[in-house]
Amino acid sequence: MSIIVENNLKNTENQEIFEQKAHYIPCKIEDDGPANVQKYFDTYVKETDGELTASFRGHPLDGAKLKVPEGYSAIIVTEAKRPLAEDSERKFQVAGGFKEFINWNWDKKPSQNDNIVRAMDWIDISEAIHGD
Repeated sequence: MSIIVENNLKNTENQEIFEQKAHYIPCKIEDDGPANVQKYFDTYVKETDGELTASFRGHPLDGAKLKVPEGYSAIIVTEAKRPLAEDSERKFQVAGGFKEFINWNWDKKPSQNDNIVRAMDWIDISEAIHGD
């Protein structure tokens, strides 16, 4: 199976499309459709002394803002039509991007021990090992 990512936005003058808000929430939602995050989630996010709190379906969340490492880009991709066969070629289109996101936890305060934070640390480690 091959995956193709088409970037139809690379020559766009509108940089706002690359400054979308993103949230990383540790849950699985059985839907790929649009969600009115601004109305039903963002309005309930509270920031006190740099700490973010919210709730999702009654579960309390603690969050922290994280920046994408310098020199890297985070993109949002969409797939218009998923193929019927698993080994078929898949095509995705770039729908936008972001430079920072909010990492949410259910049961603990965000820290340097969170998996997503540790994964981003590996970018620096990899560059130190494999860089020039």
